[in-house]
Order: sequence, then structure tokens, then C-alpha cells
Amino acid sequence: MKWGILATGNIAKKFASTINQMSKEDEQLVAVGSRNIESAKAFAKEYDIPRYYDSYEALVKDQDVEAVYVATPNTLHYENCRLCLEHGKHVLCEKPFTINDKQAQELYRLARDRHLFIMEGLWIWFLPLYDRLRSILQQGVIGEIKHISCQYGFVATGARKERKFNPALGGGALLDIGIYNLGFLRIVTGDEPQNVETQKVHINEYGTDDYSCLKLTYNDGCTAESVQTIGQELKRNARIEGTKGSIFLPDFQHAETMILEVEGKEPETIECPVDINGFEYEIREVSRCVKLGYCSSDVYTAKDSIALTRMMYDIRMSWSEADMKTVIIYASVHHNNTKKIVDAIADEYGVDIIDAAKITEKDLSGYDLIGFASGIYFGKMHQAVINFAEVNLSENKEVFLMCTYGGRPVFDSIKGIIKEKQGRIVGEFSCKGYDTFGPFKLIGGISKGHPDKNDLDNAKAFFKGLCKNRNL
Repeated sequence: MKWGILATGNIAKKFASTINQMSKEDEQLVAVGSRNIESAKAFAKEYDIPRYYDSYEALVKDQDVEAVYVATPNTLHYENCRLCLEHGKHVLCEKPFTINDKQAQELYRLARDRHLFIMEGLWIWFLPLYDRLRSILQQGVIGEIKHISCQYGFVATGARKERKFNPALGGGALLDIGIYNLGFLRIVTGDEPQNVETQKVHINEYGTDDYSCLKLTYNDGCTAESVQTIGQELKRNARIEGTKGSIFLPDFQHAETMILEVEGKEPETIECPVDINGFEYEIREVSRCVKLGYCSSDVYTAKDSIALTRMMYDIRMSWSEADMKTVIIYASVHHNNTKKIVDAIADEYGVDIIDAAKITEKDLSGYDLIGFASGIYFGKMHQAVINFAEVNLSENKEVFLMCTYGGRPVFDSIKGIIKEKQGRIVGEFSCKGYDTFGPFKLIGGISKGHPDKNDLDNAKAFFKGLCKNRNL
């Protein structure tokens, strides 16, 4: 496989070093791309890469590149992977795959449509020790699994801290290293948990998590505890407890050793050393799958990746109740119908509001949940709200829609904009509103008296239910 590397950070260096230690007949580095030409040049020189580029766009246009390793910050994975796929490249993307499961599903769909391969780089999934572990568990050597525990922690400092704590880059312990814990639990159980409960979480001054302790419960009654932190040192160990014995992994991430204890037998140390550093196995998996014409791995499947992405997203959302910032952008120009429901929600829940008829530009990047509200005019929302969304809506935001209407509720006019910005619509609310617009004026208007108290109560209940359903 002829590889290109997108970005030149530390993880990209590990990937490049691994490739250079593998057989040149199987894997080759042919190009690297960076937003900084000097960085790309230095990287290429260090790892003996023949071509380097000053943009990701130039890299994916290189006809010699067959597959691209995406090594950018978390929030950029979706757009970078999409860029690669749209230019006909197979993709191995550094974990976490995407910020939410919708993005993950879209990338796997795009790969299938274009007959290309894509996989999340959860490299521990392919370690030889885990093949042995799966076999032991399937044989029932330690009986029925009752409890699993795993922990992983280090202290992030300097530039590393800046990156790993930055919310704009998808920072936080869960996304950065918690995926190893949750991935390990999926390796062991082969299943999704029935319930995930946060026992403890610490949100730092950056607005990201630097510590969390999770309790997971599975359908068969098995429980698990996962601790992940980038604020303190913790050994990367894990334990699996069954009805007939247990398995201890002193380092479940760089897993080369485990200790098997079975009732009535002496403890057994099982060793499965890696060839290089562990990355080689996911690289080989990409090459294997591409040769077979697969669009996703049958070992670490799209289902596995999407499930882990969804779980981490839901967990992170569940932590945001106290800190979730919400804004509603509205236009209410005739009878204040929409303003009444917006004010009712704002008064009850303390959300920010913006009158799009008066304010045309506003940075929305700091908001976690964004609402758009207006009356319906000739089958569409007010143009001021549509214009505001086109100009100001940030990418990958959760959005809800509200309207008051005389005829019928219609949201199509703004849904296209939200889709273009990779937004996710999490709820819609509508109610009747006094309407004297156009021909309705000739008959004295319709829906007079609305929105009434019941409408306002329903609006507040909608927002409350929205927050509850989204764990806001």
C-alpha cells in the first residue's frame, strides 16, 4: 500500500516510523501534507518521504497515493476523511473517528458509495494478545464474566495540555484516551452496554473533562468500571473477573502480557509481544481489506466504531447539563407570536435570545444548542432567520426549530442550511399564531388569541423534554 500522511504531529510521526520499519514491498510512504510547508518538508526529510505538500488538498490529488492516514485534531476528522474519500483515497483515521455517530455513519456510507475502504485507527483492537484473550473468553476458561475494570491516566502538560484540553479540538480525557477503555470493554464483552452511568466527572476551566469514572451495565448482568484522566498518573491496567477465574492485564493499551488465574490452577502468564510497536497490525488490516475489496473491516467493524462513537457522544452530552449554553435566534414582526414562545422559554430556562431582524451577525461557536424560530411566511421561515443561519451557524451544531403559523408549520427553508453545516436537528415545535398576513387579513385573521397559555406551556414542555432527551 502506498500511503500519504495528512498532518505532521506526534501521532503522525509514530505512524511514519512504523511504516518505515515494515516491509517496503507491502507498505510505503510516498507523500505527506501539512498546512505548513516547512513542517511538511521537515517531516518528509525525517522519514524519507519523496513528496511533501503545503495543503491537504494537494496531498489527496497525488495520483500515487492509495491510502491516507488522517492524523489531525479530533474535530477535523470528519471533513478530512471526507476530503480523502471524495478524491478516491482509502482512509485510516486516527481515533476518535468523529465527534458524533451521525458523522461516522456518513463517512462509512460515502466509502461504500465510492467503493473505498475506511476505518478508525483503534490500534489496540488488532493486537495479538487480544486474539488470545478473545479465544480464552470464548472457551469459557474463566466462566461467565461478572465484572470488568480498566483505568488509564496521565498528566497533560505544555503544548500537549493545550491541545488535549481544547474544546474546539475535541479535547477531554474521554475522547482522547477513554476510547481505549471503552474499546477494551467492547473487545471483552462484544456488546454495547444496556446502561452507562457517570459515577464522577470533573470539568476543568477549559470546559472539557480531565477525569471521569463510568459504570457500565450489560444485558447479561455484567458490570464494568472505566476510569480515564489526563490530570493524574494511573497505571493502564485492567481486570476481568469471571465465575471460574480472572484475567489481569498490567497494561491493557500496550497489551503484550496478561495473567490468567483459574480456580484450582497456578496463575499463568501469557505473553504475545508485538512486532514493532502495535501500529503495524492496523496498517496490515487496511492493506488486507483493500486487497479483498472491503469498504470496512470485518474485524473492527463499522458497527463497532459507530457504537463507540455514539456512546462517547451520549456520555459527553450527559455531562453538559450545568454548562450547556443555548441560544434562540428568532424573528417576530407582526403580532409577537414567536416572541411570546421564545420569551416563555428564555424566562423559564435562562437561554440567550437574538432578534434576527435587529442583529445580523453573531459568533455562535460558543453555544452548544441553537434554536431558530419565526412565523411562517409564504411557506417558509422569516428571511431574517434564514439569512442569520446562512451567515452565522457554525458546523456540527445541535439545532432545534420552532415556528408559529396560521396555515401549517414548514421548516424546509432552513433545514437545507443546517444540513450544509453538518448540523443535527434534535427537535421541532410548532403552534398556532394569530395571522393577518396576506389574504388572512381580509377575513380578520386566523388563530386569534394564539399562542395562548396552553401553547406557551407546551413550548416550555418541549424545551424541557428536548433537554432531557439530549441529556442537556
